[in-house]
Order: sequence, then C-alpha cells, then structure tokens
Amino acid sequence: MKLEDWFLTLQRKAETIEREWPDATEHEKLQLADQLFQLRKVSDKLVDLWLQFEEKLSYAIRQIKKMEGHEVEQESSLEEILQEAKGLAAQAQKGEASPEQKEPETAIASKEKAGDSESLIAFAPAKAGTALQKEAELQSHLQYEHMFRKGEGFYHLRMYQDAQRCFEELVEASPDWESGRLYYGYSLLFCGKKEEALREFRLLSRSASSPSVTAISYNAIGCILAEEGQWLEAAQAFREAIAVRPKHGDAWFNLALCYLQDGEAHEALDTVENLLEESDQDWEAQMLWLRAWRLMQLQDPSAEREAPPALRLPSRHLDSETLREMASLYESLGNYHRAQVCYHFLTERLPREGWTWHGLAWNTWLIAGTKRALTLMKKAISLAPDQLDFQFSYGWMLLFDGRVEEALETFRAILLTEREHRLAQSGMITAYEWMGDIQAAKKLAKPFLDDPDTYVRSLGCYHLGRIAMAEENWRLAEQYFRRVLPHSDHFREIPFYLQMCANKLGEPATERELFHP
Repeated sequence: MKLEDWFLTLQRKAETIEREWPDATEHEKLQLADQLFQLRKVSDKLVDLWLQFEEKLSYAIRQIKKMEGHEVEQESSLEEILQEAKGLAAQAQKGEASPEQKEPETAIASKEKAGDSESLIAFAPAKAGTALQKEAELQSHLQYEHMFRKGEGFYHLRMYQDAQRCFEELVEASPDWESGRLYYGYSLLFCGKKEEALREFRLLSRSASSPSVTAISYNAIGCILAEEGQWLEAAQAFREAIAVRPKHGDAWFNLALCYLQDGEAHEALDTVENLLEESDQDWEAQMLWLRAWRLMQLQDPSAEREAPPALRLPSRHLDSETLREMASLYESLGNYHRAQVCYHFLTERLPREGWTWHGLAWNTWLIAGTKRALTLMKKAISLAPDQLDFQFSYGWMLLFDGRVEEALETFRAILLTEREHRLAQSGMITAYEWMGDIQAAKKLAKPFLDDPDTYVRSLGCYHLGRIAMAEENWRLAEQYFRRVLPHSDHFREIPFYLQMCANKLGEPATERELFHP
C-alpha cells in the first residue's frame, strides 16, 4: 500500500467515527471512543518517527556537504529562505493569532512567517570578530541543532506547546541563536502568550544582526499591537520593519491596513499602491485598495483617483468569501462588470445558493437591462422562495422596465407576507409617484420618518424630497434631501437633486457644499 493510501485510510476511519457518533448508543460510543484513542496512539507514534527521521536526514545532509568539501551554510541564507516563507496572520476581529489571514477588514497579515518554509537555517549569523570566535559560535549551534530541528518539526505540525518547550530550552542553551528565538516568539504567540511573545520580538528587533530577523520581529510586534486595536503604535512598528527591509511587502500591506483602520484613506491608498507596483498578483492588496477607495469616496465624494494598472478582473481561483467581498466592494464603487464576474464565478462554485444568483442577476440588470436579468432573478427566487428581498429585486426590475402594474402586484404580495417590509413599501412609493398618485405615495412615505433605523429615515426623506420636487415645492424638497444620510452609497442622486433645488431657488452651490451643509 502506498503511503498516501495508508494516510487516506486513517482519515476515512476518523471521518466514519465522526459521522456515526451522533446516532450511536452509549455502548457504541465507548467502542468509537476506543477507536479514536487507537488513532491518537498511531498519530503520536508517527510524529515521533517523523521527528527522528527529520533529525537523521538533516544530519546526513550536513555530513555529506562536509565530505564533499562544502561549507555549512551560515545565516546569510536565512534572508533568502525567509523571503519564500508565507503565512503569519493575527486575526484582530477574532482576537487570536493564526497562520492564515481571514475577515479582511481588521486582520493584519505577514506572509513571511518563521515556519512555513521547508526549513529554516539552523545557525545564527556570525558576529563581527575573529575567525576563531565565528568557529566557536558555529560549533555551539551544531551542538544544539537537534533541539532546533525537533522544535521546528513540532512547529510545522502546529503543535505549538511542544514547539515552545523545545525552543525555550534552545534559547536558554544558545541565546544568540536568532532564528531559534524567532521560532520561540511565534510559538509563544500561537500558545496565546502575547506578552511573552512581544518581549521576545522586541528583544530581537533591538539586538538581531540579521536584517530579515529584525524586520520580521518588527512586523510581528505590529501584528500583536494591531490585534489590540493600537493602530498608531502598530503602524510605527510596520514602518520600522520597512526601514530595515524596504521590500518587506507584508509590512507595507499591514501599514496600509493600519491607515485604513484609522480612517486615513489617502495614506492607505498611497501605501498599498507601493505594494501593487511590486506585485500585480496580490489579491489582498487589490481588495485593500478597493476598501480604501470606498472610504475616500465616503469622506470626500468629489475626490478622484485613478485605479492602479494592477487592479485586474477577479480570478475564479479565489476562495468564495474573497469573491463575495470583492463583488460587494465593486458594487459599492459602481464597477458592476467586475462584480458580475465575481458572482458568475460564485454561481459556478455554489450553484444552489440563491444569493449568488441574486448578485449575478442584479449586476446583469444594471449592465444589460431586464431581459437578461429576470431569468437569473427567477432562479434566485426558486432557490430561496422565502427571501423577500429577492422578490423585491424582481419587482424593482419590472418597475424600471415599465411594467408598473406587475411590479405593484409583486410588492403587494411581499407586504401580505411582511406588512412592514420597507423595501416593498419603497417600491410602491416609487410606483405611485410614477403613476401620478402623489397622495398615496406621500401617505406611504411619511411613516418612514419615524423609523428608528437611520437608513429607513433617510429613505423616507429621499422619497418625500422627490415628491416635493414633483409638486415643485423646491424649498421643501431641499430640506428633505439635506436630511438624507450623508455619504451613502444608496443615495448617489442627492448632489444632483440638491443642485437642481439650489438652481430653482436661485442659490447655486458647489457639490462639496452640498455634502457639507
């Protein structure tokens, strides 16, 4: 049997136990628990054997290099190895450190983690001094290399408690072994010991002779501080990492994210654009640019900025959550073609999820109109018949296609199910307005002003402002429009309406003034 097949058999046994457990009797659960115990013993034995093999393999490679007359590598190669490492993330929104990055808005990531490369060099950098001193240091590290390899093995297997114990012994025996101390700091971090980890990273940031170790330590410090919401202090740590290694892409990314979290959209854009100049394949950086651009638009709707060339169409190889977020960001920025591409990929991957078809239908409608979109929307409704918002979208499309009576019928059907469905009421207000039934529209819109939700109140002001315009009551319309929630993606016509009111009243105003009454 192949090794892969043997492991697959073990995995299937574990899956079978998990599947049978909920319906098992007490006696059967005892038997299943015994099987789990046996699998755990197998796993522990495998770990021990793997660690022994790793130690023997590393020793053999080093000895063969010596026999062939090659010098054992010094830590000068550490930088090259670390540049290929990927992974460290601190999940601020979940309050935990993890080797993967999730929930983009608050996570601070470092793609250079001590541990995800195939092997970190086992020797600390040689200090300035005589050849004899360097040789003494090398021999010292050779003496404890087995401890490093063992800790590294535990770390790669994410057995961080065991890795911590190994590296703790190592740094006590050989305190100047920088890569070992780096592993120790990460092991502490992943064991939830943030303060101790922070102390190790700060020590390395001040004393390490390797620029890579120094920069990675500053980056780790920034991750920990960002996890606590200390954005200014975290940003300073990332700037220190960049100062040591200007090409440290993760520190640039993290610094941009700090600016974004602190509400500094322009600084975030400037920073992430430096990163995009270096790599046009970094989807996280592209998403960060989109978020910063959206924030800048909310802060200053008149601001303009050309998208960097690296901002390409989405790829179907992105994970579903990333595609969904990118679609939402593109929609909010009015880039419906790219949002449509995201949803197209999502419908391929999640064909039975109604929201994927709804997103595809909505953006298709915005691009190509009702004819192509209605069939897609019907698909979404068939998959999620209880989702009333999908039915509203269908009615809204009908309304803008001039099929007012059909739209009204759709909105009424929604209100029979949920009497206070605000979107359906909003659709009916618009339909009544188009039909010239101003009183019916006004009657439906006024209760919106008393709603506890800010958006609903803004929606009521928006409708009543339009109705006042239809009645040519420009002053009243202006007053309603000024009460609409400022900087909202949902009311992009407000500057135009306010300008129209100002012109009718003989009070011209700039767009900036319209957004800052």
